[in-house]
Amino acid sequence: MASTSVHPVADAFSTSGSSGLYDKARPSYPPESLSRIFTAFHQSIENNKKDGGINVLEVGAGTGIFTRLLISPPETTPEIPQINKIIAVEPGPGMREGFSSALTKKNIPVGTTGVNSEEKVQILPGTFDSIPVEDGWADAIVIAQAFHWSHGHYENALKELGRVLKPGAPLVLIWNLEDRSLPDIHPWVPKIRDIYEQFEKGTPQYRLGWWQVIFDLPEFEELYEEVWERYETKRTLSVTVDGVVERILSKSYITALSEEEKAQVEKNIREVMERERKQWDDEGKGVFKYPYETDVYIIWRKSANPHI
Repeated sequence: MASTSVHPVADAFSTSGSSGLYDKARPSYPPESLSRIFTAFHQSIENNKKDGGINVLEVGAGTGIFTRLLISPPETTPEIPQINKIIAVEPGPGMREGFSSALTKKNIPVGTTGVNSEEKVQILPGTFDSIPVEDGWADAIVIAQAFHWSHGHYENALKELGRVLKPGAPLVLIWNLEDRSLPDIHPWVPKIRDIYEQFEKGTPQYRLGWWQVIFDLPEFEELYEEVWERYETKRTLSVTVDGVVERILSKSYITALSEEEKAQVEKNIREVMERERKQWDDEGKGVFKYPYETDVYIIWRKSANPHI
């Protein structure tokens, strides 16, 4: 039975997770964003005067796209602190299957039994409001491309995240988003978004900003610092038309459609891509630029020491 705190449309991710589509279609995260996050990790160590490595909790870990960056970050990012344990929490069994498969292919052992197991990386079932670690276990929490799915359960999510997060430690929220703000340069982007976003049908999406209600909740005021940080990174990715289609088909509300509806969405997308102008990287190979924005929010758990 699906958890009542997991949106029913989000359950569709299990299909794209187990099939490998999600991992294939979704982009990783830029070094600039990782630099902000790793800096926050170091600040957590300083705030807690911690010796040795840190414990990182990742909630809504999906197929481990962000997790892999914690293990093998790009050389262009600052040095990441030593990590003792990564607990990845994911409600979808298909996503957990995809997580284990993707990391195993990179020769990264993955455990499934909890914080006391020998494997550095553990993938466990759980939700934003039910996290299988002890109080104050995490030196940092990262939620990549997922926090908006706590819609309707923000109060409980804030309390549970606050329970497992050390005082003076960061709660990091990060999202990749297709950038439709440059229609003169990339005219196809807003047009394809108009095609697929009509199927959102009231599902919580990062772009809608509903999740930002957390900043006005008493649970936030009680547990987290009033001042939080936001960083934005713009970039372009190299992609083909097939890559664009796969990205769209990996979206939860598109995955949840019937096969006939998905086929029509794909047809409409390909028609737009055929006629609209693109910024080519290699026109002969059909490779062009896909504009993206990555947003990072760093929120600090309140400390018993008001000077931290």
